[in-house]
Parts: sequence; C-alpha cells; structure tokens
Amino acid sequence: MVRVRPMLHYLVVALMVFMIAITAIFTYTSLNLKDRVIYRIVQQTELTSELIARSAVDIMSGGHAAGNYSMILANNNLIGVDYIGIFRLNGGEASFGGEVEGLRRDRIGEGEKAAFIKSIEQMAPMGFFNREESTYSRYVPLKAEGACLRCHTTDGEVLGVLKLRLSTEWDFELLNYMRTLIWVLGAIVTIPVGALFIAGLVIRDKNRIYKRLEERSEDLNRTFNDLRETEYYLQMILDNSKVIIVTTDTEGRIVKFNREAEHLLEYKKEEVVGKDVLMIYEAHGQRSDAMDGGRPIGEEVWEVRNREVRLRSKSGRVLHVSLTLSTMLNDRGEIIGTVGIGKDISEQKMLQFKILQSEKLAGIGTLASGIAHEINNPLAGILGMAEAIMDEDDMELIKSHTRDIIQYSVNARDIVRELSIYSRSAQNIAEGTVDLAAVLDNSVKMARHSASFAGIAVSSDLRKDCLINGNPVEVQQVFVNLIVNALHAMEGGGTLGLKCWREGEFVKARITDTGAGIPDKHLSQIYDPFFTTKPVGMGTGLGLYVVYRIVMKHGGAIDAESGINEGTAFTLRFPYADHEGGEA
Repeated sequence: MVRVRPMLHYLVVALMVFMIAITAIFTYTSLNLKDRVIYRIVQQTELTSELIARSAVDIMSGGHAAGNYSMILANNNLIGVDYIGIFRLNGGEASFGGEVEGLRRDRIGEGEKAAFIKSIEQMAPMGFFNREESTYSRYVPLKAEGACLRCHTTDGEVLGVLKLRLSTEWDFELLNYMRTLIWVLGAIVTIPVGALFIAGLVIRDKNRIYKRLEERSEDLNRTFNDLRETEYYLQMILDNSKVIIVTTDTEGRIVKFNREAEHLLEYKKEEVVGKDVLMIYEAHGQRSDAMDGGRPIGEEVWEVRNREVRLRSKSGRVLHVSLTLSTMLNDRGEIIGTVGIGKDISEQKMLQFKILQSEKLAGIGTLASGIAHEINNPLAGILGMAEAIMDEDDMELIKSHTRDIIQYSVNARDIVRELSIYSRSAQNIAEGTVDLAAVLDNSVKMARHSASFAGIAVSSDLRKDCLINGNPVEVQQVFVNLIVNALHAMEGGGTLGLKCWREGEFVKARITDTGAGIPDKHLSQIYDPFFTTKPVGMGTGLGLYVVYRIVMKHGGAIDAESGINEGTAFTLRFPYADHEGGEA
C-alpha cells in the first residue's frame, strides 16, 4: 500500500501534465488560427491578382476594346472573387468604348486610398483588409511593358491599377467555427484537467493527512509506551513500598490495593477491589472521624496526617496503623477519590505500652515504700486494739476497740485499692467517660504515697462537667506523673496548683508549681524518651514522654510554660465528651 500510493500520485501528475499540454496546444492553435487564415487569404489574393494582372496585360495588348475588358471581368466568376476592375491613376474606374459585359461600378473608398496611392507610388502591389465587410482588396499597378509599348511609349510607366477584391466572410465564418470547436474541445479537455487537478489536491491532502496520522500514531504509540512504562514503574513503587497503600473512588470503593496491604491485611487484591473500604476497618466510625477531623470547614479538599486507626485483617487480627489520608484530585482539580497510606505500628504500640508499664512499675516501686508506711500505721493500730481486747472484760470497751479495728482495716483497704487500680494494666480497662476533677483528686492521693508534701500547699479549682472520653487508668497516670514532677521541683516547699475547667468544645487542666523551673534550652527536649535533668538514679526520663504519648492518643494537646525560679505550668486540652460518651 505504501508503494501503490506514490505510483498513483505520479500517474495523476503525468495525466495532468498531458492534459495541460493538450489544452495548451488547443489554446495556441486557437490564437494562431486567425493569423493563419489571414495569411492564406493574402497568399490566395496575391496569386490570383498576379495571374489576372498578367492576363489583363496580355488581353489589353490586343487593344482597349470593350470586349477585351469583358474578358478580364469574366474572372469575377472565380470562387472567392468579389470584384475585378481597372482604375485610372486619379482613382476613377477606367472606361472602354462600348458596353462592357459583367461590369459593376465601384470606387476607391476612403479607407482604401492610402493603399491605392502607395501601390502607384511604389509601383508594387498593396493590400487592404476591410474588417467591417470581411473583404481583402489587392491593388496591382499595370505598367507599360512588353506588348503595351506598342501603344504606350514610356517603358515602365504605370498605366492604371488593377483592383481585385476577395470576400473573406466564408473564411472567417469557418475560422469562428473552428475556434468555437477548439474552445469546446479545450473546455472538454479542461474538465478532466480540473478533475485531475482537484484529484491531485485531494491526493496531496490525503497524503499529508496520512503522514500526519502516521506521525500522530507514532506519537500515540510512544505516549502509550511511556504511559505503560510509567504505570509499570508506579505499580512497582506501590508493590515494593513497605507501607499500606489503598485508594478509593468518591463512593468509598477500593480502587488500588498494594502488595504490602495484601500481605498485612491478608486479602488478595481481587477480593477487595470494588468493595467498600470500611471492610478493613475494625470500627467503621474511625474513617469518618478521621475525614471529619481533617476537613476544613466549607472546603472539600482535606488531608489527615498520622492518625492512629485500627484495621482488621481477613483472619481477624487487629493492626494498629498510623494513617495519612487525603483527597485525590485529577489534573482539572476535581476530586476523584481518596488515597490512604498507612504504616503498621503494632510493634511500636507494644513497645510504647511496655514503656508505659515500665514507667508505671517504676512509680509503683516508689509508691511501695510510701504505702508500706501508710499500711503499717493501721496494722499497728489493729494489733494494739486486738491485744487490748484479749485482756478486757468490759463489752462497751471491747466494742469501742472493735470499731477502731474496723476503721484501721478500712483505711488499709482503701490504700491497697488505690494502689491496685493505679497498677492495673490499661489494656484491661475499657475506654469511657472520665471526670477530670475526680481523676485529679485521686491523683493527689496517689502522689502522696510516692512524694513528700512537706511544706507544700495545694490550691485546687476543680470544676464540674469536665468530662472526656478515654482510658481512666492512662489519664490518671498522666496527672500522677505531672504532680510527682511538680513535688520533686519544690523540695524546699511551695504551692501545687490544680485546676480543670470546660472551654467551648474542650476540657482543659492545668498543673502548676513554684519550683526552680526548666531552662529554655531544655523545653524542646522534655518530651523526648530518657531525657531528664534529675541526678543519676533519681529518674528514668520516661515520665513526660509517657504523658505526651497518652495525651496525643486521646486527641489532646499539652503545652509547657516555665522560667528559671518562676516555676512551671503544664496545660492539657482534651475534646469534651457528653455523659453518654459521645464527643460533643
């Protein structure tokens, strides 16, 4: 096909050249035909006039009789001859004695005079073409020579002028007919020439379009190959990324599910594509909560970074995942779905839990020494009252000692219960509504067993309706750590401030002390694990790290303000929860 197309193109071009050549020949012939016809008429007239002139000289050499002139005029019968006559030098027609047969009177017209006079002066034949009458006149001077010298003695003298007029009307009618025929033939030839020309243009345009299509096809093939390579490369990135990558459409149906997601969630890609993404969440509300938390008011484009969610695998195993979720836009800025990138932090969560537990156990060890003293006092009282009862006979006194024993036992029980609750694993306690005022009050009691309140004044402003959602054990651990740190900072005495209040959609708590304060250079490091400013052996460096992790887990925030010898203030903020446990 590629070879036939150029051959067809060349054939059309050859035919066009051939037809144009024929048209050019027709045009040339048409333009030159008139000149050829006129040239033929002139030749014919010259020949005829020459013959008649010689005949006239021969005839008139026998005398100027009317009969001789009639013989000359008999040439009028020749085809194409319109008039024959002999004129005197003054322009008048010659007359001969008697009646001349076939004589037709004529005269020299105004247009002919120049040619008539010129033929006499130059003694040579002259012609005149009358376009209006379509005639050609020939003026031949008759000289005195030969037999004429018998009557005219001057040799070479012009005796008269022979006028021969030929009608060219038929010739020009034939000429017009031929020219019309030529133009008709030319028009007939022009039609296929025009058709071939148009065909040539069409073929040229078709070839140009075909070439463009070939170029576009090559471009499309290159683009397709590039896109396929890019898609393959991106798929390799997705499949080799050690994070969970899941994309959805605007209806929440899964579109992409990478290899790491298959590995961790135990689903094959074919099992989840096209299905609701909520199938991989342990709690369906986690996705909507994350989306609502990341969407600015009045805007459709949003993103959530490092939100901790729980995903459930096909076998039921729960994974703790740090999820970054955002809207996915096309090149026109239209939302076409969401893209979620998650990192499995289950092992990290376990390590954090162990750190929390180790910090708590370290605190429990400190509490144990204080609690031993607290429990020893009621035990000593119980022992003393029991010994007194053994030697006492008075029932009223025995009842009084018994009541004291019961009170000492209740006090010891409360101490043990507080320690039991504090040391209990947070994993065994379900989340619910937590009253910060009650937690702060209990935290002060627990802190009394692990730090000295000697010289410490407590200022409390604990207001009602300070409710949050969370794990009560973890929340109490936050405030016990902060209170114990405050007490350690005020070893020479001072004031411990406790305050909680509701502010809009949040509940705030503030722990203040009047201790030595934290240097500015250390403020940015206080939440780092194992960072401490206490002497070696006096702290683990995990207290504030645990506080920060628990606060972040509960969707809260913590700020620290401190100055040298000005004390320290920690302000915590949590989302407010109603009495039913739902967020306001």
